[in-house]
Amino acid sequence: VTATPMLWDAVLRGAAAAFLLFHLVYLLGSALPRASRWALAAFVASILAYLLCSHAVYANLPWWISVPALSLCLLSTPLLWLAMLAVFDDGFAWSAKHLAILLAALLGGWMAVKGVGGDALALGFKLLLMACAAATLWSVLRHWYSDLVSPRRLLRAWVAGGLGAYTLLVLSVEAFYIGQQTPAFLSTMHLAGITLTAGVLALVVAHHPLEQWLRADHLAQANTAAAVIAPSSLTRAPPAIDRKAALQERLLHAMGAKRVYAQEGLNVNDLATQLDASPAQLRQAINQQLGYRNFNDFLHHYRIDEAAQRLLVQDLPILTIALDVGYASIGPFNRAFKLRKGLTPSEFRASTSA
Repeated sequence: VTATPMLWDAVLRGAAAAFLLFHLVYLLGSALPRASRWALAAFVASILAYLLCSHAVYANLPWWISVPALSLCLLSTPLLWLAMLAVFDDGFAWSAKHLAILLAALLGGWMAVKGVGGDALALGFKLLLMACAAATLWSVLRHWYSDLVSPRRLLRAWVAGGLGAYTLLVLSVEAFYIGQQTPAFLSTMHLAGITLTAGVLALVVAHHPLEQWLRADHLAQANTAAAVIAPSSLTRAPPAIDRKAALQERLLHAMGAKRVYAQEGLNVNDLATQLDASPAQLRQAINQQLGYRNFNDFLHHYRIDEAAQRLLVQDLPILTIALDVGYASIGPFNRAFKLRKGLTPSEFRASTSA
């Protein structure tokens, strides 16, 4: 006796729901920052809601279950965007902008479901979802080059590849069946994809918790190694530690005495070339030995520190100081300065001269 499509549907939905519940429980009990934890959990919940909303049983659910479930289902794409921001943006925090986008997607989705506003509103809702999908991919790729946490860089590549492949597959299917009814087996394949992805991720996080992928890798061990770099009169540090110590010394000299951070557009490759090191070695040195998770944050530290000192003692225009420390324009300088000092450069100068 062969399995019926309904049986396969039930098996796949049950397996996917079990894996997703595992992820939900894991995330809520994880050591991730609260904002990140809730963003990821909300996305997982939206996929659980999709499993419910796309099943025949949904029509018989009471309103107090069906309404929240459909709301989460409609928000799955914006929630994926926020989840990726939570994973890959060190400074992620919920904001009024995020909530406004979620509210717009929710209202647009419900109006489209109810047929309010006709084709124009339905198209607007689709465009909003497409914008969120594009923002999702951008949030994964934006800081890939400057990311100093090697496991997280690898995770970016896998996530970007997966999102890109899935988007290409969906667009190909929609183009092939344009003007036709989509075959039922595609829904089964979609369920199989969700189940497989959720299952593989469950195995991965069971062996390598998500915190290990996102934190500064082996920072404690690296700091311990750095503390014993200087050899005593009786012992000598291993060659690998000698090389790391030499690179760290060249790096600190370049950032201090030589002020290489003031070079506009400086990137990992440029600095690695100047230090006679590979980009991978430089990323490791900045991350594991100095504790920075992003190359741009590393540069901002030196640039903003010098700018703040010069604002105290020099009566130069703020733009001149910004250009002198490596910024191409006043806008990025103002944003970086306020993020680190809590004041704009002009407010900082005024507060210290008062």
